[in-house]
Amino acid sequence: MNVRDLFNERLAVVNIGVGLFADALRKQGVKTIQVEWRPPAGGDKNLARILSNVQSLSEEANQKVLNRIISADPVWTGIRPAIKVVPGMKENTILHSGPPIEWERMCMIQGKAIIGGILHEGLADTEEEAARLVQYGKIDLKPANDLRVSGAGVGIVTASMMVNVVKNKVTGAEGYCCPFGGRADLGTWGVYNEEIEGKLKLVENFVGPAVDNVLRGCGGIELKSKMAQGILMNDELHTRQVAAGLILFNEIIPLLVKADFDRDLLIRCVEFLRTDRFFHSLEMAVAISILNGIKNVEYSTIVTAMAGNGVDFGIKVSGLGEKWFTAPSPLIYGKYLSTKWRPEDANPWLGDSSVMETIGLGGFAAAASPTVIQLRGGSLEDAIQQSEEMRAICIGVNDNFPIPILGFIGPPVGIDIRKVLEIGVTPICHGGIISKEGGQIGAGSARIPLECFKKALHSYAKKYNL
Repeated sequence: MNVRDLFNERLAVVNIGVGLFADALRKQGVKTIQVEWRPPAGGDKNLARILSNVQSLSEEANQKVLNRIISADPVWTGIRPAIKVVPGMKENTILHSGPPIEWERMCMIQGKAIIGGILHEGLADTEEEAARLVQYGKIDLKPANDLRVSGAGVGIVTASMMVNVVKNKVTGAEGYCCPFGGRADLGTWGVYNEEIEGKLKLVENFVGPAVDNVLRGCGGIELKSKMAQGILMNDELHTRQVAAGLILFNEIIPLLVKADFDRDLLIRCVEFLRTDRFFHSLEMAVAISILNGIKNVEYSTIVTAMAGNGVDFGIKVSGLGEKWFTAPSPLIYGKYLSTKWRPEDANPWLGDSSVMETIGLGGFAAAASPTVIQLRGGSLEDAIQQSEEMRAICIGVNDNFPIPILGFIGPPVGIDIRKVLEIGVTPICHGGIISKEGGQIGAGSARIPLECFKKALHSYAKKYNL
């Protein structure tokens, strides 16, 4: 093909760098993808040298990781007290979202939520007494992710709180996540009062055991196909999972009816399961069950965790085990639920829900749900562009979740720290905006700090003698 023939065809342009060029092309009707390029390795010459030596080491290991992600078969097997199923959970353990953080450095709302968790467990009678227990080291504070739990928002999980149990039938690995309690709860939004305590007790003593009994009786409910159907119906499975939730609801309600519960308990179970965004807690447990099966693969450069605590944001990498690599938590840009809220009212990224992007959904499946991109004023083209940009930092695609607008090609999956640093593009994560006082005040997206990936590659070089 000569140059003249090229210009007789419809062009598709990839613009790297200044966005003004992309905007001008779009106004002329030219399909354009804008890549947010930065210097390789963030301009770090030492990292650039390391990158040149990593490729041959990690290729086979990364393919093994990709195959495990794509072949996963997650099943919802139960809803049980955390202390009975979460490895390492003790009566005085309280889990929180994000990487490890000292009590003195915690953001206010996560600290308040931990106090609420102590009161809920009856470990203290007053907030002051609860605070002293933490200060004197009597409370076992741990990152939820370190114990195979995904902690949305503030991420509070205590011994008696119920967690959804999801098992990956291929590897046998399990993942856990507390069910959402609506727009105001302790575990996610950091709100604790008498009403929240009543809801927790209702789930722990009545609803949770009833639903668990149904799940045991049917052998569990398969989730992968429901997630795939959700993607086909405008979910991206982080900020939006309306379709997947309704599909699940349609399957479990007949099982509850057949269980012959009394009318009051049946109504409570139905209300519990139709809680706004209930499916989100299940899909986060799905992600953990998958990611627990790809940890500690020697030489792999694939990310296995991304999470923030409102102060620090951290990642983990398969070939580097459970070690966290952190940087300041990023701000979330998006749309507020009321004009009374402003950016200064919001915490930086707070929560483990970016586990969804870690398995290639959420921000990576943006093209499946342009509605979510509208939260920050974006368009259909922006949604497509975002998924395509994320493809550049991943090692493959997951065609288990075909996206119609991308020609039924799946979203990119397998975030590779090599690729992130080679082109200077970091993951985009969708998420809720949490008030410094507690509760959700909006939704949007954030980019993960490049510094996390730079630290991880330095550690990789040290471990593997590069």
